[in-house]
Amino acid sequence: MERNSTVWKNLIDEHPVCTGWKQEAEGAIYHLASILFVVGFMGGSGFFGLLYVFSLLGLGFLCTAVWAWVDVCAADIFSWHFVLFVICFVQFVHIAYQVRSITFAREFQLMYSSIFQPLGTPMPVFRTIALSSEVVTLEKEHCYAMQGKTSIDKLSLLVSGRIRVTVDGEFLHYIFPFQFLDSPEWDSLRPTEEGTFQVTLTAETDCRYVSWRRKKLYLLFAQYRYISRLFSVLIGSDIADKLYALNDRVYIGRRYHYDIRLPNFYQLAGIFKMNYTESSPLAESPAIGFAPKLESIIPVPSNDTTCENWREIHHLVFHVANIFFAIGLVIPTTLHLHMILLRGMLAIGCSFYIMWATLYRCALDIVIWNSVFLGVNMLHLSYLLFKKRPVKIEKELNGVYRRLFEPLRVPPDLFRRLTGQFCMIQTLTKGQTYAAEDKTSVDDRLSILLKGRMKVSYRGHFLHNIYPCAFIDSPEFRSTQMHKGEKFQVTIVADDNCRFLCWSRERLTYFLESEPFLYEIFRYLIGKDITNKLYSLNDPTLNDKKAKKLEHQLSLCTQISMLEMRNSLASSSDSEDGLHQFLRGTPSVSSLHVSSPHQRASAKMKPIEEGVEDDDEVFEPVSPKTFKVRQTHYPTRLPSMDVV
Repeated sequence: MERNSTVWKNLIDEHPVCTGWKQEAEGAIYHLASILFVVGFMGGSGFFGLLYVFSLLGLGFLCTAVWAWVDVCAADIFSWHFVLFVICFVQFVHIAYQVRSITFAREFQLMYSSIFQPLGTPMPVFRTIALSSEVVTLEKEHCYAMQGKTSIDKLSLLVSGRIRVTVDGEFLHYIFPFQFLDSPEWDSLRPTEEGTFQVTLTAETDCRYVSWRRKKLYLLFAQYRYISRLFSVLIGSDIADKLYALNDRVYIGRRYHYDIRLPNFYQLAGIFKMNYTESSPLAESPAIGFAPKLESIIPVPSNDTTCENWREIHHLVFHVANIFFAIGLVIPTTLHLHMILLRGMLAIGCSFYIMWATLYRCALDIVIWNSVFLGVNMLHLSYLLFKKRPVKIEKELNGVYRRLFEPLRVPPDLFRRLTGQFCMIQTLTKGQTYAAEDKTSVDDRLSILLKGRMKVSYRGHFLHNIYPCAFIDSPEFRSTQMHKGEKFQVTIVADDNCRFLCWSRERLTYFLESEPFLYEIFRYLIGKDITNKLYSLNDPTLNDKKAKKLEHQLSLCTQISMLEMRNSLASSSDSEDGLHQFLRGTPSVSSLHVSSPHQRASAKMKPIEEGVEDDDEVFEPVSPKTFKVRQTHYPTRLPSMDVV
């Protein structure tokens, strides 16, 4: 008890309040440390920003420890600052190890920088994706898949080389680096189904690709909703790219660029008409620690500055300040609010240091330096709190944000900038026209439907509906990027009272050029939306409920097969004549259900809903009594080549 009272007396009572400032300034080592602190406090919050902060703060605390040893002769100052130096050193090593552990092979680095980094995918998330895959080499003229033989059991992304896609020996298109090899095949199957390729993929050069096994990828989707949504958008956009590559063949051959929906529309209807009376087949950097010698940093003076008598411990305020410093520095860097807590603790510690230096140390230079530290940390803290402020999104736009942009981690403030400056909400009453074919220019605007329903038709023939949270004119936007000055080739009419968000095309383009992240998000969302419209085109009987659920479902579990869509565009040598002939003789697209001959049921896997979290629920045997074969509409990637 007596010892405790003595310690408390030394901490509180033995330190009189200053009556005037010290005449002499602190030593040069202290001012060098203060310069390091100021520069260190200006660091950012990313991986390399944290390395910068902890390295400079560590050097600063090391210098103040030397200052306490050789100048102040204060054991408590030396002890505290040496402990803080050790904490900074440990944090530096930990962060450096994290950076080192997220170093990938060349193929993964290329894939990340070309696809995932522009979409803002964090390195730890990409590491999870990469660990579930493997890099495979495909030699020239070797086949990745053979028509009717190779099973669809993986998803692959080409990293280098070029692959040729053919069907029955006829060339369809090329696959270039950073495109999926088998996105239409993959997207055509539910997890409960198995199938075989209906095209042949042959390497034209030596190729390298990254491949994910089907089972592993489904498990990944079940565990991480963000990864599931990311792949859904990437695959949907990739399918749209492949179809546009084929649609350009129609443009080159006929000097006229068809809307992406029209070749599929008339060929599908021809297939339905031809097969209506036929019986359909059954469906089936290593971290380097540093511990430099004190002499190599600051030479120790050889005069009488070396301590002979250590001073008593300093006032309690000094120790409280260092406790706050230590708490801030030991906060795990993986914590979501790490930088806010770190800056807050440092600011509180600096405030106590100012109090200690003013009342008990009587050192004006320490007060000035810590005031600078406090100001820098308060500026950083204010900025971080401003970034974390709740951003209010208009009620009408909240559904669009949560459905399209939030799953891809678009910050609310960026979405608000996108929708708050150069766009407006417009209204159409039932029966009013959004666009008229051959009259309305496609260069003026881009819109997302917020409420109601729109009907898309071509020369009076119904194509598909547009539902809320879908782009109204995504095919036209994509067409405008490649071919300026075109007109709408379809008519879009409000089938109900509608409200839609409308951007000026030109101003939106300028804005996206200044926001590379948002540009990539838009590019993939529009590609995915085009693919969804083609799904709707293949299944015009979708009711409102199913159509609204279509986007919620995983891309891998969609209702409609895409396996035939590529050849629908490829077999277009007589596209213009065939289209006109069909429009003269066929009233509308039939809703006849025709099963794909290349699909069969799999008893190994059960469907993954978006909310599934338990890995064990994904793969369970399906009871033959309860299993029901899914009927698919005749797809558009590979209709028979002699349809036209």
